[in-house]
Amino acid sequence: MNELSTLPSRLPPILTNQGAVSIERIQSHHAEPLHKAGVDAAPSVHPWLGKTLCPVSLRNAHHTIKQLEHSRQLGFGITYLLMYQGRCLGMGLINYIHPIHQCANLGYWMHPSARGQGLAKALCNRLITLAFEQMSLIRLELYIESDNDASIHLAHKLNAVKEGLCRKRVFGRDALLYAITR
Repeated sequence: MNELSTLPSRLPPILTNQGAVSIERIQSHHAEPLHKAGVDAAPSVHPWLGKTLCPVSLRNAHHTIKQLEHSRQLGFGITYLLMYQGRCLGMGLINYIHPIHQCANLGYWMHPSARGQGLAKALCNRLITLAFEQMSLIRLELYIESDNDASIHLAHKLNAVKEGLCRKRVFGRDALLYAITR
């Protein structure tokens, strides 16, 4: 089991022209802003990540947070939200942690208003640092569908290496495998 309880509840903020965007480990008090962001982001997020990580009702947001906290307690994954003035601007997570092989998945989604501002790259870079420096992982994997141009572009910005095509990997659809190694 991975010990994730010692990881910080906040990562270093992202400094923008509008002010600091905080990166907070998901907790129960985030249900309302997560649900509101989920409503706006759902049309573009659900095809890639499904409905669980981008809830569109307050009830589902509470359920999602409980599930993600349970996953953290089991050493399975850790999730952070981008927060700005009480609004959720996106989610980033490290999950499917494999303790023996020291690898995991890296995932994220962004609120439509937060896209194209470098926030996803900054969030992923904070998560990569967390994974390699504090979690002792040596490999992060990103599974990206071939027509998700924005995520492919971000993978390149993160210096991820395209390793191949995984058939039937994301909701029964093919996905490209990108990896970042320490």
